[in-house]
Amino acid sequence: MAQKKYHGGEESGSILINFVLDKSGSMDSIRDATISGFNEFKNDQAREDGEAFFTLTLFDTEFKTVVSAVPVNDVYDLTRETYAPSGMTALYDAIAHTMKLTDEFVAKNHPKQVLFVIMTDGHENASREIDRDQLFAMISDRQGKAGYEFIYLGANQDSFAVGRSIGLRPGRTIDYAASPEATRNTMRYVSHNVRAHRRMAEAQSEAFFSPEMDALGGMDADAYAALSEAEREAMRERIQSRQG
Repeated sequence: MAQKKYHGGEESGSILINFVLDKSGSMDSIRDATISGFNEFKNDQAREDGEAFFTLTLFDTEFKTVVSAVPVNDVYDLTRETYAPSGMTALYDAIAHTMKLTDEFVAKNHPKQVLFVIMTDGHENASREIDRDQLFAMISDRQGKAGYEFIYLGANQDSFAVGRSIGLRPGRTIDYAASPEATRNTMRYVSHNVRAHRRMAEAQSEAFFSPEMDALGGMDADAYAALSEAEREAMRERIQSRQG
């Protein structure tokens, strides 16, 4: 896939979304729902105003970055051919590799927001390059110094405990059942909150997942675009006052 040159900057309201997606063997039971949920998420973000760049890393026993920091409109939908679960779960290696790619892009291009969406139904069991302590240090450093956001979506596990163990800030994890309906609903909810994060236009949100953020992001792109700037600002101020 050809990669277009980036022309954005901090003033452009740009975001780099890094999606780190599990395709280990246990994901096969929710394969179709993961495909449709991912595609809906990606296409929702493509319809939103502002520049959005997208990295997709798939992982099982190994990891593979499918696209790296390309315009979101250039990212193809997943299909059963391109998303075929198998193998184990090299979670730490996949996240760390994607962070390194992100660091290179950010150093040259300075997007206003950087977001990692990590989605898995299993625990780490196959990484060879990075251990948990090293990943914890990397994530803590990027959150504290570079303003990166990380959210973690975990099926059939204690996502809060896993997120905390790798350094995520509180309020950035979601538990969901490994069922087709729960997978689709989770991806829809996450897409709403990512849209809200973009509309808040801050590097990091005080509370990433909240009813207020879900309401702000639940408006589709056309409905939000139809609001006056005063109406948008009032919505943002309400969220900030409740988070404060």
